[in-house]
Amino acid sequence: MNFADKLVEQQTTKNSSIVVGIDPNFDLMPAFLQPDDRHLQSVTNALIDFSKIAIDSVQDLVPAVKFQSAYFEQFGSAGIAALARSIAYAKNQKLLVILDAKRGDIGSTSLAYARSYLAGKTQLKNGLTVDSDLEVDCMTINPFLGEDSLAPFLEVANRYEKGLFILVKTSNPGSQMIQDRIVNGKKISYHLADLVNEWGKDSIGESGYSCIGAVVGATFAEEAKQLRELMPKAIFLVPGVGSQGGKIENISREINDGNHGAIVPISRGITYFSDLGMSLLDYQSAMRTRVQHFIEVLKQDKDSK
Repeated sequence: MNFADKLVEQQTTKNSSIVVGIDPNFDLMPAFLQPDDRHLQSVTNALIDFSKIAIDSVQDLVPAVKFQSAYFEQFGSAGIAALARSIAYAKNQKLLVILDAKRGDIGSTSLAYARSYLAGKTQLKNGLTVDSDLEVDCMTINPFLGEDSLAPFLEVANRYEKGLFILVKTSNPGSQMIQDRIVNGKKISYHLADLVNEWGKDSIGESGYSCIGAVVGATFAEEAKQLRELMPKAIFLVPGVGSQGGKIENISREINDGNHGAIVPISRGITYFSDLGMSLLDYQSAMRTRVQHFIEVLKQDKDSK
C-alpha cells in the first residue's frame, strides 16, 4: 500500500485530518521537560520525552505526526539520536511519520538524502547494505534547484511507495517574493503546481490520490481553490494554522472528497501553553483538548460548506 492510501486509510479510521507537529523548543516546554544538565545524553532524553508525551497524548486522534528536523539538528548528534528514536516510537504507535526537512540539492546529494529518509538503506559497491534509522513515510522537498535535483526523490519515493510534499505555496510571508512572481503569464507557484500534478501521475493509489503532494500554506487560503484545480490528485500539507496566522476555518476549500484531500499540521498551537509550570497530566490533557478542538472546528467548517 502506498503512502497516499495509507494516509487516507488513517484519516478515515480516525476521522481526522489534523497532524501533530513535533517541534521541540525548550523555551516553550513545561519545566518538567527541561534537560537536567547540558550533557548530550540529558538533551537527547529530554527531546525523546517531549516527543513521546506528545505522541502518547494524541496518537488515537491523528493520522500522522510531523517532525521538524531543524529543532532536533540544532543539538547536533544529541538531537539526531533523539530524532531517530522518536521516529521509531511514532512508528511503533502505528502513526505515519512525516519529516519536515525541506531537502533539495544536486542530484547525487538528493539521492543520498532519499536513501537516508525514504529508502532507509544504502547499498555499497561491495554488496553491503547499511540501514538508516531516520527512515520515514514521507518528507518535504524544496523544488527550486530543478528537475535533476528532484528526480532521485521521485524515483526512490515511487520505488518504496513513500510520499513527498513539494513546496508550492508556503505559509511564510516572504514566500510572495519568489512564489508569487509572474513568469510566462502566471505565478511561479502555479508553475510548480503543474509540475507536481505531472510528477504525481505515476503514483496514484486506490484512494485516487498521488503520493506526490504539495505544501500549500493556510495563510494563503484564497489561492487554494486555484491550486486544487491544478493538482486534483495531490494531497495538500497545509501548515501555518495558529502562530503564523492561518485560520483553520479557512481550510475546508483545500479539503475534498470526504475530508481526504489535505492534512493540517499544527505544532505550537497544540504542544505549547503559557503555563510552563503545568503538571504532566495537565499537559497531556491540554494537548488532547486542543487536538479535539481543531478536529471539531475543521469538521464543522467542512459540513457548513
